[in-house]
Amino acid sequence: MFYNKYPSPANFTFAQAGKSNSLQFKNRKAQLHITSYQNNIHRIHLTAGETWPENLALSPLNFPDTLNKPTAHFTDNQLVIPAENQTILGVPEASIGLNGQASIFQFLVAESTRYYGMGQKSFGELELSGYRTVNWNTDVWSDFHWAQWGGHPTDPSYFTTPYIAVKFAENQYAGFLLHNPAPTFMETPGKDDSRVFVEWQRTSPHLILGAYDGQPDLVILTAESLAELTSKFNQLVGTCPRPPIWSLGYHQSRWGYGGHKDLINLRDQFKKHEIPVSGLWLDLDYMDGYRIFQTNESLFPQKVEGTAKDLAKDNIRIVPIIDPGVKSEPGYRVYDDGIKQNVFCQNTEGNPYIGLVWPGETVFPDFTLAKPREWWATYSAEFRKSGFGACWVDMNDPSTGPVDPSDMLFQNGNHKHHLHRNQYSLGMQMATFAGFKQAAHNERPFILSRSGFTGTSRYAAIWTGDNVANDFYLKLSITTSLGMNLSGHIFNGADIGGFGGNSAPRLMERWMQANFLFPFARNHSNNGTKPQEPFAYPATTRENVAHFIRLRYQFLPYLYNLFIAHERSGAPFLRPLFYDFSGKNLDEINDQFLVGPNILQAPIIEQNAETRGLVLPGKQPWFDAATGSWMAPGKYVLQAKRTETPLFFRTASITPIQPELPTTNTVNLHAPAFLLAFPEGWRGETTTTYVADDGLTDNHAQGEYTEIQITVRGTKKGLEITTETLHQGHGSITPTFLLTPGHKFVKINGSRAKQSPHRLRLTSKPILLKSINHT
Repeated sequence: MFYNKYPSPANFTFAQAGKSNSLQFKNRKAQLHITSYQNNIHRIHLTAGETWPENLALSPLNFPDTLNKPTAHFTDNQLVIPAENQTILGVPEASIGLNGQASIFQFLVAESTRYYGMGQKSFGELELSGYRTVNWNTDVWSDFHWAQWGGHPTDPSYFTTPYIAVKFAENQYAGFLLHNPAPTFMETPGKDDSRVFVEWQRTSPHLILGAYDGQPDLVILTAESLAELTSKFNQLVGTCPRPPIWSLGYHQSRWGYGGHKDLINLRDQFKKHEIPVSGLWLDLDYMDGYRIFQTNESLFPQKVEGTAKDLAKDNIRIVPIIDPGVKSEPGYRVYDDGIKQNVFCQNTEGNPYIGLVWPGETVFPDFTLAKPREWWATYSAEFRKSGFGACWVDMNDPSTGPVDPSDMLFQNGNHKHHLHRNQYSLGMQMATFAGFKQAAHNERPFILSRSGFTGTSRYAAIWTGDNVANDFYLKLSITTSLGMNLSGHIFNGADIGGFGGNSAPRLMERWMQANFLFPFARNHSNNGTKPQEPFAYPATTRENVAHFIRLRYQFLPYLYNLFIAHERSGAPFLRPLFYDFSGKNLDEINDQFLVGPNILQAPIIEQNAETRGLVLPGKQPWFDAATGSWMAPGKYVLQAKRTETPLFFRTASITPIQPELPTTNTVNLHAPAFLLAFPEGWRGETTTTYVADDGLTDNHAQGEYTEIQITVRGTKKGLEITTETLHQGHGSITPTFLLTPGHKFVKINGSRAKQSPHRLRLTSKPILLKSINHT
């Protein structure tokens, strides 16, 4: 498949309205189905006999209730999508087109329209005008030359999300989702001359969304803000269930860690240097000859269970890799059983399809079918019970090495490869998730995946694939994660430090500082590179990196509650500045971001930078975590101090943290300290809620959680803080409060509070706050 060639509307025949919702396309007909749902959601899909017999997506969408009569319609050969304060129009006489199995939708847009999302893209930008892109899950390091992926954008990438968020005007937003696992494409208008060296390279003046095959199925959501649109979309595709809190800790991985000896040595080194760690990861080396679900027993003299019990004393879990490829080897039980059960993908001759990956000749389970998923789940459950605490599923693009994947057929050889490729990893995630629930039915599974598709958020976190130790990928970690947060998948993160190449001390410091509050935080490196554990560096770097790892654990109560807020409402975890603030060209700021609603970070993303620009948006001041002072909104130039990352708290924010900087991975959710960022003389009222549960099981769904509400009022006299228990099903929450200076009078639940000096080290030297308690 060509990655840099795109279908042209000139080769499509466009629909003319027929009778009874039929569409006429020159020599054939299709049936148009339009459904409108509550909350301004519309679905437009076509059926045409055997052309597209059904929608092949594995993961259904969570549509709200259907309206009795659709408000969207196809009139005068034009799509019309009404919303509360806007109308989205298809291109007249060219709204819906067909070209063989391929389909296309075209919409009218103004020159001022802006575009966001698209999932995991490595363009390095947030605003995506003037791009053509294909969605096709790709093994980037295998399918592109290193001269490109080493430090330049590659497209497509590992993870497919055929979704784009569109800003037509202020208070006029829409989201477009192609609910189709076949390869899809998008084209956005734009006039960025830096990407145009001949005139015909300009993109279309219309917004184009299409698919190379598969049932045409377009979902359109409209909203009055990006926040409303994103929450609505996340709920449509399925929010990420709250993860086990240990998975939000720091993780150490390297291709080269083998078994018991390596794991215990790592544990001991982290303890020696008082650096918290929650997961120690095993790449391919732990396997017996790259045979999945088969551990090299010589590496685990006490078996995996014995090593796991040893590490569990320090609340550390072992997280091994699992690839989908099964070694084609008679006598290997997983292979023999798979052949007997007929669960592998077939080739065009009706035999198991063979690829060339780590074990050599390799066969692949057909995760598009229920029976192979159930078969895989059985092995996953056995694997989980052996002592492994989680897993990461890799190479599930699927990667077939140098062998053309086109011959890998699905659905017992009846479906061509391209119809399911983008959701192959989703099927693997579903099967692994099911197996882990079989093994530990009441524990929240943690699965990390390289590839994914719409619906992956329900089953797995994503790391953004193989990257390189350089400034390009450090910056890309921000734009990629933000794009995914706007596209239905919040639980993601990059390999900190870079997987390929050697991460220099200053680069590792900057990467840890930039990503320490990301949803997922794993340091992972390639075999043959220099070690990049914190303690592998000189003392200055080790302590700088260690501080931000500890700081991550200090912020875990806040990060965990961001996941709970997402689970409930669909709110994203990381946000671009323009998500919460208006302002000219805020969507062109690609190196700053918000962590939830409270925190703004502007990391140093060039390892040798001496300064960096800063924009503080909005109309209220920001509390500087480095100096303990307030900064007015506006533009600044900051010194790029080696030990700091610029971090700011929003006015009137209430942020739960651990009271002290931790040196272990223990998190007490029931005794948070709330950092209250309120400037002197502040007036108004703000409220937040905070949830504590056991951080591991599904018991919260049966009411085993405790939730409190904290309200802060600013009056002429000072601040009044009230706490209220909204639900008590898992012990009591005993909060303390840390307040920014300048408030002479504070009440807590009606009683005068005593203020005591409290020093808190966040991103630089300790700053002076006030610890407040009842008198």
